[in-house]
Amino acid sequence: MSSYPVSRERSSNVTTDLQLSLDAFDRTLPPLCDGSPDRNGFLGLCYHCPFAVREDGSVFCEEFGISIRAREKYALRGWKAVRTAILERDGDQCAICGGDEDLHVHHIDLDPTHDAPANLITLCGICHARVHTDLRREGGAVRVAQVIAAVRRRGNSRKNP
Repeated sequence: MSSYPVSRERSSNVTTDLQLSLDAFDRTLPPLCDGSPDRNGFLGLCYHCPFAVREDGSVFCEEFGISIRAREKYALRGWKAVRTAILERDGDQCAICGGDEDLHVHHIDLDPTHDAPANLITLCGICHARVHTDLRREGGAVRVAQVIAAVRRRGNSRKNP
């Protein structure tokens, strides 16, 4: 896929370049936020979306008529609500080790815009790091999928004894 550099001015007057694919200009494709700018409308993603207008260091979404200000997904109010619901569903503990500190919400399919509850699982920081480390190893994706399936079976058996 071809890509073209696009300059972007930052408030510090330092220019950074983005490599945009041709898809970043194709408005026949759906918006990259998966239709949920409240959960996925953040600069890192929107810079690559065909509906984002970049002017004077700011980003405006023409599809939803909103300014994009969040630098990352995890600062968005909508994401925080999703995260809270997943933590509550999982009993405010890591699904793998049962720990209750430094909890993260992991996207099972690794797509940060896919926030369906079935795609999200609570992990502590240590287990989350181990999952991502294992995913980079040969055969790791299969092992991670097996662990998550076993954790889900264990969780379902606790709910339905």
